[in-house]
Amino acid sequence: MIEVMVVAILLLVAVGGLSGAVLSSLRLSRTTEESSIADDAARALAARMQLETFSEIFRRYNGTDVDDVGLGVVPGNAFDVPGLTPREDDPDGRVGRVVFPSVELPGGLEALSEQAVEPRLGMAEGAPRDLNLDGDVLDLLTFDYVLLPVRLVLEWTGAGGDRSYELDLLLVQQ
Repeated sequence: MIEVMVVAILLLVAVGGLSGAVLSSLRLSRTTEESSIADDAARALAARMQLETFSEIFRRYNGTDVDDVGLGVVPGNAFDVPGLTPREDDPDGRVGRVVFPSVELPGGLEALSEQAVEPRLGMAEGAPRDLNLDGDVLDLLTFDYVLLPVRLVLEWTGAGGDRSYELDLLLVQQ
């Protein structure tokens, strides 16, 4: 009888460990799937941006709608990703956002700035980037740039808790 109880306890411990491993594996699998969804969404958006007229990319994907006249339906700087749940504390309730090195101007306008501090885009404090290649790094640019640094940020709550994914791009005018 004691031998049977010892074997039963060992089996329960083994089954408990196995079920924990299975649950961890399932969570890891879902986390990997979510990361793949985020990567696919960011790369798809980057590909769509590259198909657009270079002079319109900033206007279409910036955070203001003041400069959207004549562009039709404009996605703006925030986007949803099917299969991912936005974080509860996200201000716009969307998974993704597009970040440009920009400054806000009076009247709700947004302009690219060679002086913006975006280290992940190669623009650190005291190290501006000449985006229109005119030799002057003090420009607020509208449409004469030939380099466009962009960061795509995705933040969601998933199987592994709060997660994020970022894709940094440097678009070059053709």
